[in-house]
Parts: sequence; structure tokens; C-alpha cells
Amino acid sequence: MIRLFIILAILLAGLIAGPYLIGQKGYVLIALGHWTVEMSVISLGLMLIGAILAFLLLEWLIKRILTLATGSRQWLGNWGERRRRKAFSEGLIALEENNLAEAEKQLARVDSDRFSGLNLLLAAQVALRFGQADKAREKWTQALDYPSCVLAARLHLSELALAQHNPAQALALLGELDDKQQHHPQVAAVWARALAASGKWRVLQEKLANWKKVLGKDAYQQWMYSAAQGILAEVASKEGANQLKIYWQQLPRIQRQNPAYQAAYIQQLLAQRMDSDAEQLLVDWQKKGPHALLLPLFRELKLPNPVKAVRALEGWLKTDEKNAELLSVLGQLSAHAGDLPLAEKALTKALHLRPDHKESQQDRLRLARVKELQQDDKQALSLYKKSLAVREG
Repeated sequence: MIRLFIILAILLAGLIAGPYLIGQKGYVLIALGHWTVEMSVISLGLMLIGAILAFLLLEWLIKRILTLATGSRQWLGNWGERRRRKAFSEGLIALEENNLAEAEKQLARVDSDRFSGLNLLLAAQVALRFGQADKAREKWTQALDYPSCVLAARLHLSELALAQHNPAQALALLGELDDKQQHHPQVAAVWARALAASGKWRVLQEKLANWKKVLGKDAYQQWMYSAAQGILAEVASKEGANQLKIYWQQLPRIQRQNPAYQAAYIQQLLAQRMDSDAEQLLVDWQKKGPHALLLPLFRELKLPNPVKAVRALEGWLKTDEKNAELLSVLGQLSAHAGDLPLAEKALTKALHLRPDHKESQQDRLRLARVKELQQDDKQALSLYKKSLAVREG
């Protein structure tokens, strides 16, 4: 624009000064039919300059008007966007405050496309808290149209199917996820639940081979234990205890050395009342020390003289005499065997070491039963009352 004004100024100066310099102003004649116009060169130059300036002014005015009009529309659009964002924020806050009616009202004002379906996920949560499972399912199904919400929506739909005792539907929903999504930790956890609910223990066992890192050590071990329990229970129920032993011996060495499989196998031996076999294996498989999955199974042994099990527990207590869990297990095992003095001693010490522990309530009831068998009704009643007081408190 500055260049144009400079050029126009030079042109104007030339048109005015030029004729004077050569002593000739000149003229211009324009004839159109019967209409003629005659003017000097300077007048024509001034008219041209005026026309150019008028054109530039008109152009500026048009641009200014268009800018104002566009800006107005943009302002209106931004105002609408601000309203939607405010409604979304207020809906989210209301949901966190458990103000479900307000959350539902605000989220209904949100445009799903602008929030990539996130409002639908929140609206489904509101509906679910209202107890409107069908409406929640509808919102999650709508959210499947938005790529960023597919994983979350399918997870929620799968969990809803499980809650409604429809594991087959949950498995179908999870099966539609892509490979990357299928290895998501939450997907693996829900999938494991769906397989367990369907009784597909062998499929679960196969899946767990790829889920060890995804689920984490503890969850993986627990699901492996559940899968082993399911598989071995099927064998025992269909083919009997002897076939169960044969099946166990035929398992790969790596599975027979897995504590989850070992615990599941012992559970089945105990269910078949093969306590002696279970005792021997519990001792053999814990030669390096007690294991979290195997140790509690000592509690279920019901033998008149569990010498091996008692010797193992007492051996561990020699190096860890203040281990309340070992004492509790020893006390319950001794009570089942009828060794009431040892049971009383072990359970009393366990209660002393962990009076407020969650397991102490059970130890108190076990000790009360021992006192009852010893015909110490006063102590038994006192323990029962204390146990009831703790429960009510």
C-alpha cells in the first residue's frame, strides 16, 4: 500500500510538473457519439488519481465490513463453544459430587462431535448410577462411533454384560478389539473374569501365557490358580481321584512346579478327602519355606496325627517365632487333630501378636471353640462376647 501511494505521488508530480517544464499543458478529447469531453492532461491525471483513490477507499470499506461480519460470526461461534464447554465442565463436576440430576442435565447440552464422544461416556456413568442400565448401554453403544472412545466403551459394555450374568456377550465385545487394545491391562482383567464366569478354564490358561506382564505378578498368579482349580476340578468330578493323580503326573514339569497349580491340586486332594497325600505334598513343596498360596492349606488338613505338617510349622517358627500367621495355622491344624493344648498355646500367642489384625477375629473364634472343647465355658463365653463386640464395633 505504501508503494502504491509513492507511485501515485510520483505520477501526480509528473503530470503537474511535466507540462510546465516543456511549456505545453496539452489537452485530451474524448468523443462518444454526440457526447464529447475535452480536458487538459493535468485534469485527466487528477481524475485518474481520484478514481484510483476512490477505488482503494471502496476496497478498504468492503474489507472492513466483511471483517466485522466474519468476526461477529466467529464471536457467536466462540460464545456457543464456551457454553458447551461450561456445560461439560459443570456436568463433570456434578457427577463427581454425585449430583446425578444436574450432571444429566448439563451433559445433555453437550455436542458429542465436539467432545469426541467423551460426554457420552460420562452420560452413561450417570445413567448407570441412576440404575438405568439400558440407557447406559445405549450411551456406550453410541460412543463406539468415536475412535478415541472405543476401548473405554467396550470395556464398560463388557463389565455391564458380566454384571448381568452374560459372559458370552462380554467375550464377544472384547473379541472385537484390535490386537493392541486386547493387551491393555484392564481388557485382560475383564477378559479373565469373563472366561472364568464362562467356565472356559483351558482358554483362560492359554490366554494367561501372554498376560503375565500385563496383569502383574499377583493378579497373574491368582488367575493361574483359578484356572488350575477349574481344570483340575473338571478332571476330578468327571474321572475321579485316581485319574486326577494320573492327570497331574502327565502335566508338564513347569506346571507341576508352579505354586498356583500345586495349590489347586492340593485343593482337589482335600476335596476328595485324601488328606495324607495333601499333607505330604504340602511339606515337600515348601522345603525352602512357607509359600503364600500353600501355607493356608495346612488349615484344611483333618488328620488325627499330622506329624509332618506340625514338624514343618514348628521348624519355621524356630527361625521366626513371632510369626502370627504360622502360629494361627499351627493352632487350627492342631485343633483339627484334637491336640487342644498345642492349639490353645498357638492361637493365644497369635492373638497376642496381632490383636487388631483382620485374621484375629477368626483366631478368637477358633480359640473359643478350643476352650469349649476343653470344657472351659467361662473363657469360651468371654471370647465369643469379645468377638461379637468387635464385629458390632
